[in-house]
Amino acid sequence: MSKLLHIGLGKCGSKFLQREIFPKIAEKTKINYIPVSRNNFFEINTSKIKFHFFENYKNIEKLLPNDFIFSYEVLFSHGWEFSRIESSFNYIKNNFSNDTIILIVIRNPYNLLNSIYCQSIHHMKIVKPENFFYIDDKETNIRVKDRFNLYNFNYSKLISLYESYFKKVVVVKYEDLNKLDFLKKIFNLDNEFIEQLRTNKKYHNRSISKFGINFILFLNKYFNVEKSQTYIKKLIKPSNKLIDKIKNKILSQFLLYNFFMYKFDKIVPYSKYFIKTKHIPLNLKEEIKKYENLKI
Repeated sequence: MSKLLHIGLGKCGSKFLQREIFPKIAEKTKINYIPVSRNNFFEINTSKIKFHFFENYKNIEKLLPNDFIFSYEVLFSHGWEFSRIESSFNYIKNNFSNDTIILIVIRNPYNLLNSIYCQSIHHMKIVKPENFFYIDDKETNIRVKDRFNLYNFNYSKLISLYESYFKKVVVVKYEDLNKLDFLKKIFNLDNEFIEQLRTNKKYHNRSISKFGINFILFLNKYFNVEKSQTYIKKLIKPSNKLIDKIKNKILSQFLLYNFFMYKFDKIVPYSKYFIKTKHIPLNLKEEIKKYENLKI
């Protein structure tokens, strides 16, 4: 019996695992892979979630098959903030037995936080880089004003929480994810099959380029980009009428995310955006050192 719960972190190769790896393992081993999109197992209204996917449930594992792979990168903490990792752990603990295998993928702290900031711009939650990260141990809400609270940011603490209850916690560094060596700790897979999986190195969720992010930040100085993009999306409505299809095609050209991801960044040489370290109120050198020395 194999029960795998992949809880995150976000921006650590989750889409790669969910689209390229887990479905193939499920097909090979006959273990049930349950994408979040197949919410029929849970019937959870995600729009009403306040803090956690399982916040209103207990022993939800009983709804699942005996063998399963469930992957959702917000399970470790809704909004990816570490401020509520203890609460998230308790929700998971109340819903899964301790023989469930927990998979946690972590990443170089600076690269993770930089990617989270870029993701925010993708979703048109536009905050100046110098205002995005903050630390507030009294804040009880998540992603307040689209900012990111760094209170309680601690990989070791996160891992220790899950090791305190679950019998097997597999931790992988994002930089080693493509090697897929961790799969041997979870599944009974032969080397030949794992080698085949290693060929699936498709890139998912690449961020908008440096130029694109700086351009969006520039536009936002003069008008509310998020509101304008939301308004354009509302005007784009599915239709079989030719005139509506033409209208939708024209309107979609004004969606900044689509323009940079699928046009500009494919023509112009790509350059990644990097937030200045001074805008992240952590001792990044110390955090990176702890990450590099973290024994897994």
